[in-house]
Amino acid sequence: MLIVLTCTSIFAQLDNQKRLQSDQRKYYTWNYEEKKYELKETEYEHSIIDIREIGSKTNGYIVISMLDNGLTRLQHGSIYSYTQNSENEGTWLFKSKNSKAKITYNPKENTLTYLFDADNERYRRLMIFNVVPDELPDSSLRTVVKID
Repeated sequence: MLIVLTCTSIFAQLDNQKRLQSDQRKYYTWNYEEKKYELKETEYEHSIIDIREIGSKTNGYIVISMLDNGLTRLQHGSIYSYTQNSENEGTWLFKSKNSKAKITYNPKENTLTYLFDADNERYRRLMIFNVVPDELPDSSLRTVVKID
């Protein structure tokens, strides 16, 4: 029995999904003349951010669903990099067919920074979401074990 449990745990794949929800975001654009990001708009509309890691933190996908003036916008991409700093902030780099983006989650301040629309020098746009993790009994991180 111990051998069977050991073998299944070796081949088990850990899937983690973090779902964050927001009712406020700040939208900034890069000002080339001033060389800084400028606040363009504070939006009080609903957003859902899903970060799904499949097998490791550098594999999976990110989906951002936002209401914007009554229309739904969807941003998504495949995760290709992950880092974490000493303050426990996680940063995921992800890309879709046409673009690259970056998300940083700050659990202390409950903010998520989404940088996108990159040129050769920098990201030209960013949004800062005030987020609340989905309510789960023990944490905002769901763990599902799949045995193939």
